[in-house]
Amino acid sequence: MTKNLASGPLEDDSDPTYTHFAHRAEFLELLGRFLTIDIIRESDARDDEDEEGLVTSLGAILDYYLPLPGLLDPSLDEIVPPLMDLPGKNLNILAQDGAASSSKTINSKRLARLGKLLNWIVKVRGWKAVVPHFPSSIPNLPMLVTLLSPPTSASTSSTPITPHHPLISSSESWELRAILLLWLALLLTVPFNLTALSSSSSITPPSTIYGIDLPSSSILFQHPISSLAQQVILLSIPLLSKPGLEGAYSALVLARLYSREDTVQGLPGFLEWASKEIQEGEREGEAHFVSSLLEFMALLPSLLKPNHLPSLEGFMENQLLPHLKGSRTAAGSGLIRKLAIKAKGRMWMAKIGKSSSGDTEEMNLPDGLEEWLDDLMGGLSDKDTIVRYSSAKYLARLSSLLPPSFSSQIVEAVIDLFSGTEEEPVTLTSFGTVIDPGGSLTAGGTMGFGGVETTRGEARWHGVCLALAEMARRGLIKEEEEIGNAVNWVIKALTFDLRRASHSIGANVRDAAAYLLWSLSRACPPSVLKAHAEDMATSLICVALFDREVGVRRAASAAFQEGVGRLGLYSEGIDVLGKTDFYSVSVRRMAFTIAAPCVAVHKVYRDKMREHLHHITLRHWDTNMRVQGAQALQSILKLGNDDDLQDSMGREIRELPSLDAVNAHGALVALIRIAELFEEDDQRRQLIFGTLSTIRPASFVSSQASDILSSVCSLLVVILDPDIVSASSNQAVLDKYLDLSMKRRETEVHEAVARVYGRLSELRSPEKDITKLILDLKSFRIASRQAASLSLGHIRYPASPSALTDKAIKALLGLLDKPDKIDIESRRAAVRSLGNIAVQRLHGEMIPSPSQLVSILQSFVQGMGDYTTDQRGDVGSWVRIQSLVSIGNVLSTLEPRTDLVSSELFQEMVGGVIKQGLEKLESVRGEAARTLAKLREKGWEWEGRGGMKLELSQLENDGFRYADQKEWFACSMPILDTRFRKNLLAGLVLSIGSQVITLSNAAFQPFSTYLTGHTKLIRPVLEDLLGLLEKNYTSNRIFIPTLQTLHRLFENGLLEVWIRDVDERKSGENEICSSILDIACKGITNIKSIERITTSMRLVISCLSSELPVIIRSKAVDQLHLLLGHKFPRIRAISSEELYLKLSSSYDEIPDGLEEVLTETEWTGDEFQDKVGEVVELIRGLMK
Repeated sequence: MTKNLASGPLEDDSDPTYTHFAHRAEFLELLGRFLTIDIIRESDARDDEDEEGLVTSLGAILDYYLPLPGLLDPSLDEIVPPLMDLPGKNLNILAQDGAASSSKTINSKRLARLGKLLNWIVKVRGWKAVVPHFPSSIPNLPMLVTLLSPPTSASTSSTPITPHHPLISSSESWELRAILLLWLALLLTVPFNLTALSSSSSITPPSTIYGIDLPSSSILFQHPISSLAQQVILLSIPLLSKPGLEGAYSALVLARLYSREDTVQGLPGFLEWASKEIQEGEREGEAHFVSSLLEFMALLPSLLKPNHLPSLEGFMENQLLPHLKGSRTAAGSGLIRKLAIKAKGRMWMAKIGKSSSGDTEEMNLPDGLEEWLDDLMGGLSDKDTIVRYSSAKYLARLSSLLPPSFSSQIVEAVIDLFSGTEEEPVTLTSFGTVIDPGGSLTAGGTMGFGGVETTRGEARWHGVCLALAEMARRGLIKEEEEIGNAVNWVIKALTFDLRRASHSIGANVRDAAAYLLWSLSRACPPSVLKAHAEDMATSLICVALFDREVGVRRAASAAFQEGVGRLGLYSEGIDVLGKTDFYSVSVRRMAFTIAAPCVAVHKVYRDKMREHLHHITLRHWDTNMRVQGAQALQSILKLGNDDDLQDSMGREIRELPSLDAVNAHGALVALIRIAELFEEDDQRRQLIFGTLSTIRPASFVSSQASDILSSVCSLLVVILDPDIVSASSNQAVLDKYLDLSMKRRETEVHEAVARVYGRLSELRSPEKDITKLILDLKSFRIASRQAASLSLGHIRYPASPSALTDKAIKALLGLLDKPDKIDIESRRAAVRSLGNIAVQRLHGEMIPSPSQLVSILQSFVQGMGDYTTDQRGDVGSWVRIQSLVSIGNVLSTLEPRTDLVSSELFQEMVGGVIKQGLEKLESVRGEAARTLAKLREKGWEWEGRGGMKLELSQLENDGFRYADQKEWFACSMPILDTRFRKNLLAGLVLSIGSQVITLSNAAFQPFSTYLTGHTKLIRPVLEDLLGLLEKNYTSNRIFIPTLQTLHRLFENGLLEVWIRDVDERKSGENEICSSILDIACKGITNIKSIERITTSMRLVISCLSSELPVIIRSKAVDQLHLLLGHKFPRIRAISSEELYLKLSSSYDEIPDGLEEVLTETEWTGDEFQDKVGEVVELIRGLMK
């Protein structure tokens, strides 16, 4: 079987340095295997699958080099010619033998795969680099024309049966047709007259064969041309209306044809025909035709002589472009607007290039150039990126052909586009960031076709950056004034970021700005950039380190690298470059926390970085950016002096009263990090606390309210000290923020306010706080109760005995006593708080009393039984997980065999943990594994301690999700032979009954294998499963998975193994199985759960195996009437089907009457009652 490289990364994907074609040997080896395939021989399904995998593997290697496809060039001569030899040899058979005979000898599927691989190469490398490696043998030209033309002998009607040869006309062969068109375009460049290549005896087929009517044919062929050229035109014209590559390559074929000296006289006829088509065609369906026509118009100007350009220009200006203006096709298609720019741009390049005499200053500029330049500048504001880039490219190309004085004016005009219009100028902040990009002069869109942005955004700035970058690459930005203006604007563009609802726009502007600086560094001499070098370097470094988007950070890093290498003007450039390379800035967290401090050791960058953080990052719309920006600010301030610290603190304090809640939050997270740098007795803590009252009340009801309150609480944890807490004037502010935080529902706010209460308990008596929080536990506000239950666990309690501690523990335990009345979040927080209280120590003494500790541990056992569900799913798992965490934490602080924990209580806790360790939720199993690992590490002993064993270090480093789940279940099976068997089974059945097949199989297979090898455990296991059924008869959550477990065991032959292995007189299997069947079918006629009924049905039918004792089978037969006669038609139908399949697989022969009644009775109908008894009696007879 072929290795499919598309399904996984390539071998050296971890180090994509792209220095050479590293996979050349591997690619050529796969290519050699592909070339051995016989295209003529038929293939079966297995061959097709292997060959598709081979093509996909080759394509995966090619796709790997998409970022730098030029690396393939040295190997193209080894790749393309051998592949082109295959169609060259085999397609000649098609052309010579005709469709009828050759279709039986050529494998069309393999031919299509060959086209797919060739097109893949063209896609990656580009057709201009690949086509020169195609065969240029002239005899291939008529062969290609024959294949791409409709079969002339198959039909005499006006509509061809297929548009091409039948073997290449299928939809799967479009890539092959595209390659053949490219090949045809290459062969049309031969220097011989096509009349000489046309057969003297050949007659051009009528145009109707190609789907072209006679009037159109007469227009196309007004002037005589060779029959071969006529065939090429006729086969290409229908393809112009095809989407994708077929349309584009047919335009290439026509362009190559009409640029020939022996066929150029037919160009006016084609243009007349095209004009007629666009005028009379349907506008709704013209998009593909217009796209292909524009491709044709873009290719032709560079191929034609100057005397033919006027007719081409006249068609474009008088027919094609006026038709598109106001067209919904053009306005809605960025591709058509882009192609229009491309076509007209190449037309003007041809006009200017062919009219210049070498002395550009004395050049006579054609009329209409200024209007066209205005159109290109308008295209810079188009809503589609491809249009903006095409406009930028041709604006730069045309400027390079014009006199320097004129091109300099164009550069200045493009730079002026940054500033907007007089009526709507650009709006900037004091720091230079863009608030409003300003208006645009282009009201009608690109060339009057539309494409205007619906809301003013980043389009114009992006287009201007691209245009200037293309001009800079061509050395058109030379004057110091131009460079100064461009650098000033591009530095502003580096921070372009406009908020739009819940996201922002401007990443492409910032990326293009980095590209512009890269181009300036590459093309301009150091002398003209020296005055701007520091601004360029520091701005690029700030963006490379602190931009939100990885692409922008990498682009800025590349621009900085280019400047270091080309200019040699950047301060400490080599050192900084090593710290901000491609990989260092790829991960945002690493860029903020690792690379930034390394760069900040240089003061020239440190000051600008700090400015950037204050003005941009801490004011950013993304919360994570503000938080990470605060971390970066702290690391930078550690490298500076106290003046920097004071300055940063003052800046952020001034932002607290901001009208924008985002600014207030950024100030708070920054002040948190700044305050962490203070000494313990620093009076600036009091200053910061005093400014908290300046935050506007509106901020606490904004979308940032939860972030602001959690940050306020985190700041309080850092700045609170005895002086602040003891001042009565501060109490009102403190209470205000505590009350606001307690009323919020967000978990992060609860966590933050709980830490504040913990800090307050260290600075003052906690009595009032504990009393208040206990009262909040009874609040009608759910959020207040959740926050209070969490906060009680963070308070530092006095030494035992303490009435405060007793009250707090009783209040928390009270929440767990009323699970139906208390929300799940409060119960989870209560379990966590009880665990926190139990691990607290004061002077080495435990805070809770021994009896309180026992009550706390018992609450954990109770918590492991919480299976509450709501619309969010199994929310009870939150309490179970927290109970497991608390058990591990508390028992880890106690010495093993302590008198504080009785043996019975410990065994009960271990049993609960074992049960959770086999539950269906991975998060619960993982926490149970971590709890058992903690107990082992501490030295606790229990029966079966070797089971379910994972090292704590492995769990902490790798996590439970990376452990093999099948091995995890297998290592727990020895516990079946311990006192914890019931606990294990109670958890295991839930996993086996899971709807996740992989989990169900991972749990069941080790279980079944272990029981098969330890038959003495089969009876106790079945008894315990029976006990689960009896105990949970009314609970489908447990009853159904237990039935499913028993069904799978019975289907797996467990009963047969048990019966063969034990003494039948003492085993009691009959009684156990009978009891299981009885309870499985108990009340089945009144049960509404379809899943429970079908599971019971499958369990009953599994007991009809011919290998089981007659008494068990007879017991199962006794239950069949309940299933075949059930009131639900669906159950009756499924039962009859399952019954027939079971009997067919278990017995050598089924009586004809039984088979007939099972298969032919309409069990979903009304006439089934008489058949139920008949089936039961027939099965009884079969048992005998």
